[in-house]
Amino acid sequence: MYKEYSFLNKHYTIHMLSRKSRLPQGYSTSDMAEDYATIIKNELNSEPVDVIGESYGGLIAQHLAANHPELIRRLVISMSAYRFSKEGAEMDMRFAQLASEAKTAAAFRSLAPMFNGNRVKKRLLVFFMSRFGSRMLSNLNPEDLLVEGKAEVLHDSKNQLSRITAPTLVVAGDRDFFCPVPLLHETALLIPNAKLIIYKGKGHESLGKQFKRDVLAFLL
Repeated sequence: MYKEYSFLNKHYTIHMLSRKSRLPQGYSTSDMAEDYATIIKNELNSEPVDVIGESYGGLIAQHLAANHPELIRRLVISMSAYRFSKEGAEMDMRFAQLASEAKTAAAFRSLAPMFNGNRVKKRLLVFFMSRFGSRMLSNLNPEDLLVEGKAEVLHDSKNQLSRITAPTLVVAGDRDFFCPVPLLHETALLIPNAKLIIYKGKGHESLGKQFKRDVLAFLL
């Protein structure tokens, strides 16, 4: 993921954050946001920072910006909305369940609906992910995946969006399995100072060169 944002290196020091390990049962996306707030306060001198929340990170970033406006200068919500589609959240929950049962190949095959493209492309992506998926999961605690999945299913920050005061850029593709276009429009509309950019033909994937140009222009 760092490579995806290396275009910011010239202008920024980049800190890549993920949620902590050994999550307690019932840990929510709001709880995760509090962990990030603590890091910003303690490690980054409490200065307002620019935050890019991608996919699941976008769910967390919404709580962070709403509950700690003093910490956020500008916010980018990428491939995320105030909730994920029902189908997307349920798919991620199935993935977590299968992964926790060490059914790695089946877990990655269950992600097929999210891939954008024709049948051949989807089959190839599923094949390679299921083939090498064990490496991707080797450093993850299976129980954390279940806690994370349940938090995703329960996440709905719709009532929090009006409290986001930072200028916000909402970006996603028009074929995103997790974030249908109407949901993206509603999310951007509910944030007081938000701009929405939707990329044609893009799914829940790398958004391309125009995304990089748009993010850089927004942050600078």
